[in-house]
Amino acid sequence: MAAHSSKYKKVMERRDTLTVLVIGFNHESAPVAVREQAHFDEFEKREIELKLISYPIIQECVVLSTCNRTEIYAVADNVYLAERIIKEKLLKKVTKYHYKAENAVYVKVNDEAVVHLFTVACGLDSLVIGETQILGQVKQAFFDSRDSGSTGKWFNHLFQQAITLGKRAHTETAVGRQAVSISYAAVQMLKEKIPQLKHKKALIIGAGTMSKLAAQHLKEAGCHELIFTNRTFHKAKELAASCNGNAYPFGEYVQLLEQVDVVICSIDKDGYLLSATDLRPVIESRKERPLTFVDLGVPRNIDPNIGEWEHVEVYDVDHLHSVIDANQQERLKEANKIKHMIKKELAAFHDWKKTLAVTPLIEELQEKSSDLQAEAVKHIQNKLPNLSEKEKQVILKYTQMISSQLIRQPILMMKEIASQEDNAEKRMEYLELISRIFELETKVREDLDTDPILLHQLLTGTGS
Repeated sequence: MAAHSSKYKKVMERRDTLTVLVIGFNHESAPVAVREQAHFDEFEKREIELKLISYPIIQECVVLSTCNRTEIYAVADNVYLAERIIKEKLLKKVTKYHYKAENAVYVKVNDEAVVHLFTVACGLDSLVIGETQILGQVKQAFFDSRDSGSTGKWFNHLFQQAITLGKRAHTETAVGRQAVSISYAAVQMLKEKIPQLKHKKALIIGAGTMSKLAAQHLKEAGCHELIFTNRTFHKAKELAASCNGNAYPFGEYVQLLEQVDVVICSIDKDGYLLSATDLRPVIESRKERPLTFVDLGVPRNIDPNIGEWEHVEVYDVDHLHSVIDANQQERLKEANKIKHMIKKELAAFHDWKKTLAVTPLIEELQEKSSDLQAEAVKHIQNKLPNLSEKEKQVILKYTQMISSQLIRQPILMMKEIASQEDNAEKRMEYLELISRIFELETKVREDLDTDPILLHQLLTGTGS
C-alpha cells in the first residue's frame, strides 16, 4: 500500500479544520434599544458579508437580521480570530448602550452553533415559540447570501438542512398550530389595556405580514373602524379592501392621528417615523383623548419618549412577553418533539462532515467515469456515422445510466467508510484500497493534530 501512495497527487483537506460559529443578539439577550442598532438592512447585510469573507480565515458567511435577532453565521479556519473580527464588526454598529451590547452578545461554536441554527429555523428560539415567519426569514437570508457568493459547500448544505428541518417541524408536530404571533399578542395586550377596544378606531401603518395579521386580529376583536396607510399606496388599498377599511396616502399619517385611538406601526425604516417633534401639535390638538401606540418595528418606528406625555401610551415588542408566555405552554410540549428531531439532524450533519474527507475521491471517480462514458459514445458515433439524433440521444442516455450505476455502490461505500468507521487506520486502509482499485490519483490524508506552532501564533494573536 505504501508503494502505491506515491501515485496520489491531490491532497484532501482536513475534515476538522473548519469551524461553524454564530455571533449575535436576540430578544432574550438584548433589549430592543440594542437590537435596533444592530439591525442590518439588505444593503448592509450584503456589504458586511462580502467584507467578512474577504478575510482569508473566514470562508463563508450568512447574516440573519430580524425584529428579534441579529446573528452572523460563519465558517472559519481560525475560530479565535474570526470571533474577534465578527464581534468587532457587530458591536461597531451599536453606538448607544455599548456596555449592554458587549454583555448581551453571544458566541456559539461547532455543535452549539449548528443546534442553534436548527432551533432558530424551527421557531423554538423565537419570542413566539413555533412561529413560522422566522423560517421564511432564515430561508431568504440564506438565498440572498448564496446569490451574492457569500456561502459555499458547508452553508449550502447546513442551511438547506435547517430549512428542511424547519418545514418538518411544522408539518410533523403541532408546535405551530394556533400559533400566537407577535401581532396577535399585540392585539391581546390592547384588549387588556383598552376594555372598549371594539368601539375604537385604529390606524395601521405598514402593509407587511405583521400589519396584515394585526388588522385581521383587530377585526376579529370587533374594532370599530380600521384605516390603513403605507409607503406603497396600492398595498394599503388592498389591505383596506380585505378588512372593509379605508386607505389613505402615506403622507397623511400624522394628520390621521387626530382621528384615531390606536396606532399599530410596522415598517422597515432607520430612525423614527413618528418623532416627538412631529407629534406634539397633534397630541395637543386631541385635548385629553387617550392615544395608544404599538410599535412592532425593529428598528423602532416610534420615539419611546412620546409615551411620557399625558394620555399617551407607547408599547414595543419587548412589552409583549407576558401576553405571549401565557399562551405558549401547549407548544412547549411539542417543542420537546422537535428537540429530538434536532438531535438526529445534528448527527446527520456530523456524518456529512465526515464524508467531506472522501469528496475529492468521489469527484475524481465521477470525472473518470464521465470521461470513459464520453469516450465510449465518441467511438460508437465514429463506428456508426449514420445514426440519427434520436438514436444518439438514446445511446447517450443509456451509457450515462450505465456509468452512474457502476460507480454508485463504490461512492456509497466510500461515504459509509468515512462516516461509520471509527478506527482511523482501517478507514485510511479501506479508502486507499478503493483508490487503488479504481486507479485514482487523489491522495488520502487525515491530519489529526493541529500544528503546535500555528496554534501558539493564533492564541498569541488573539491575546488568549
